[in-house]
Amino acid sequence: MPVSFVGGSGPRLTDVDGNEYVDFALAYGPMLLGHSPSAVVEAVHRQIDKGLGYGASHPLELALAEAVCRTVPSAELCAFSNTGSEAVHAALRIARAATGRRRIVKFRGHYHGWLDPLHIGVGGSVDAREPGTSGQDPDASRSVDVCPWDDISALRKLLDSEVAAVIMEPIAVNRGCLSATPGYLQAVRELTAQNGTLLIFDEVITGFRVALGGAQQRLGVTPDLTILGKAMGGGFPISAVCGRQDVMQEVASRRVSHMGTFNANPICAAAALAAIGEYERNADEIYPALEESGIALGNAFRESASAADVPMHVNQVGAAGYAYIAKSAVLTYDDTLTADPEAYVRLAELLLEEGIHVIPRGILYTSTTHTDRETSELESALERAMPRLSSELANGEPLGAERLDNSDSKAPAS
Repeated sequence: MPVSFVGGSGPRLTDVDGNEYVDFALAYGPMLLGHSPSAVVEAVHRQIDKGLGYGASHPLELALAEAVCRTVPSAELCAFSNTGSEAVHAALRIARAATGRRRIVKFRGHYHGWLDPLHIGVGGSVDAREPGTSGQDPDASRSVDVCPWDDISALRKLLDSEVAAVIMEPIAVNRGCLSATPGYLQAVRELTAQNGTLLIFDEVITGFRVALGGAQQRLGVTPDLTILGKAMGGGFPISAVCGRQDVMQEVASRRVSHMGTFNANPICAAAALAAIGEYERNADEIYPALEESGIALGNAFRESASAADVPMHVNQVGAAGYAYIAKSAVLTYDDTLTADPEAYVRLAELLLEEGIHVIPRGILYTSTTHTDRETSELESALERAMPRLSSELANGEPLGAERLDNSDSKAPAS
């Protein structure tokens, strides 16, 4: 049965039955400051007293754009949306308008939202163009090419005078927190520039999480356009596409229509401005601490798995990680196909029984509010859960999705 939560504070969640959990899911990433951070909550309360929405420009929109441009290396102008999916598609429209070209190149395993054109090649399949869900329009992705990541020769073959943009997760968190080999991102940057193609970094996850300026600051590669979301809003729904002034001028000039009733809603803008303010003012303390807590999180899984003889590989970059139950290292998309996702689902279930909440897919997040206490609680929970998983694996018991499929009882729809 899905857990229904009614409250969250710092690194912890409370469910409808009053049970408390240490949370390493963090609402799929936005809660970098933990649940209900006081700076964000107070900023929202102040704005609620002034107005919920105007359908027009307001001072917080300008202040937020200035904050993004101060902190994100590629940002010279910003346009705001509500979700990462929206901002991704705004970026594609901007890229096509700026270049006069039509085609887009994305990479296998990289996730750019749930809308039809780019929601292909995202799951655990050898089919690079497989839709992410049923109901998608197969014609929607006709102008999109899917390329293997970390293979510069493959990208070189695809680039021509019709390619408007290359879009990627600079750190592929969604499919395993995978990192490119040294020099690859720099080579992509040079190749796209030579071809007149725009480079788009989808930093919906990595923005503000792996460094103040995101993965582009951490890795030293500056794209033409950047997509932000999740941690930018501190828990509120807001996103942005930002980048070079000459490219973003397509929106500023209104040649590209950028519409949305809730774009830069003042409540969400207040939350995002407060969150970025916290990251910016306290960067010297926040990011080294996030690095340490991320390493501790990964080590807890590795060490408990080793002690229980469970084959596990954990990738970790700053405050983001990904755990796989796999017999060998998971360093590429093809490696992810050799892992056992059902076994990890079962581990997530066992951890939930021990008061630890993780994303059953394998993504691991930590926040500024996670301390040694939460790491210790995780280690204790893993000491109990991992041997149980090891025993079930050794006995060949049904795990994860297979176990649920074989169950006589089914959870009702809600």
